[in-house]
Amino acid sequence: MLMNTFAAFCAGFALNIILGSPRGVLNIENVVPKFTIRAERFLKRGYKDSSEAHRMAGVILLIMTLLLFFGVPSLLMRLIYPAAPLLSFVLDTFFCWTCFSVMHTRNELDRIARALASGRTDLARNGISKLTGTDCSDMNEDELIKRAVELAADCGADNAAGTLFFAAAFGGAGALLYRTVSVVRRTYSTRSEKSDDFGKAAHDVWCVLDFVPAHICALLSSFSASVFGFDTDSCFAVFRRDRKQLAAYNLAPCRCVYAGALGISLTPKSYIQDGVITFSAIGDERHISDCDDIAAAGDIMFASTFFTMLVFAAVKLLVTLIIIL
Repeated sequence: MLMNTFAAFCAGFALNIILGSPRGVLNIENVVPKFTIRAERFLKRGYKDSSEAHRMAGVILLIMTLLLFFGVPSLLMRLIYPAAPLLSFVLDTFFCWTCFSVMHTRNELDRIARALASGRTDLARNGISKLTGTDCSDMNEDELIKRAVELAADCGADNAAGTLFFAAAFGGAGALLYRTVSVVRRTYSTRSEKSDDFGKAAHDVWCVLDFVPAHICALLSSFSASVFGFDTDSCFAVFRRDRKQLAAYNLAPCRCVYAGALGISLTPKSYIQDGVITFSAIGDERHISDCDDIAAAGDIMFASTFFTMLVFAAVKLLVTLIIIL
């Protein structure tokens, strides 16, 4: 069983690199949001219209979603394995594959960079909107570039590192557990503040699950940036200073590394303090952002994902051999 999960983990990652993410209903990122939105409508009928009630409904929503997208597949694989190990391995591999979205994100970022380089900001806005699920029609070129860099950093910390960590530990079942929580969190993080009450449970669980993988990915992202010749001396300083600028703090370590390595600022925010408008951001603006920053961020993301895969695979293989022998 341990060797099966190790092989499925490696095969699922390889399929994503070669073929990209599965499409349509075969992709967990497509089906989970549709289910949660429909389930939310149902739950709203039984709960009062208040933040406390919506947060409790969010707990029920997360449990329902996990039972369907994690519990059922896990039970199916466990029942099939004794009679048909090969079929169980195929399912395990497929579940790992459907949870990765590294190549899809990188390909979309490449399209966004090419669109901006050719002056097609409308295509770039559409690409960013597709990846984030938010309206980006009011973003200028500088904002689009920085948002694309943030997407690369977030993909490394969340889609790649988190999924790789749990897939390495538990195979397809672990990947489904993590990605289900992650997708539910992201679904509500892009909606209104009121709707965020439904996503608080998913956000809290995700913060626990992704804490270790996200920080490992940040270290490997810094190493990847240095391999490509970027100056990473300021990455740790940016991390210490700006890591609390994000509510989704698991995403902050990688964003700090990318901002420090590329020499740009990310996640600009403004707030009023004592009657004075104050701006905060991750990183320092050492140069004017351009399309090359998106390409560089994509390279760092892809390399850090590869190194993360090697680290987790090596640990998984070592543990498996120790247990077997």
